[in-house]
Amino acid sequence: MYQNDFDAVFTAATQATAWTSTNLGPRTHVSHDGYTWTVQLPAEGTGPARIVGRDGYGGAEVLDIPATAGQTVGIVEAAVSALRPADGVARPDGPVFRLQRWDAFDEAWEDRGTFKGERGRVNADFAVASERACDTGPIRLFKDGELVFADDPATHGLTVD
Repeated sequence: MYQNDFDAVFTAATQATAWTSTNLGPRTHVSHDGYTWTVQLPAEGTGPARIVGRDGYGGAEVLDIPATAGQTVGIVEAAVSALRPADGVARPDGPVFRLQRWDAFDEAWEDRGTFKGERGRVNADFAVASERACDTGPIRLFKDGELVFADDPATHGLTVD
C-alpha cells in the first residue's frame, strides 16, 4: 500500500455524503482502487481521521492509517454536513423517513410508514423496494421533512387530465 492510495481515500472521504454515527465515532465507506475503505473520526472529537480498514475480493484488512491535520479538517466538514439534520434540530437517534403512496381514488398522498432510529434508512429502503415490487402506484419519500424523491402520479396513468 502506498501513500498515494491513502491520500486518494482521504480525499474521497471529504466528498462523502453517507456517514454513520457509531459509538467509535462517525464513519463512512469510500471506494478506491477496487476496495471499499472505511474512514472514521474519533468518538471523543479530538485526533486525526483514520483509515481503519478495507474490504475487497480477497477479504477484509484492518488498518490504522492517520490522516494529516489538513485532511482531517475536510473530512470533519463532510461528516458534520452529512450528519446534521436538514432543519438544524439534533436527533440523537438519526433522521426520520416518511413514505407516502398516491391514492388514486382520493387523489391524495397517504402515509405508508415512518421510519426512524438506527435502522431508519434501511427500513425505509426496504419499504420503498416493497412498494415498487408490488407496483402499488406512485410513491414519495421524505427525510426530516425534505423530499428525497417523488414519482409523478400522471406518469402512472392514475389521474384524469
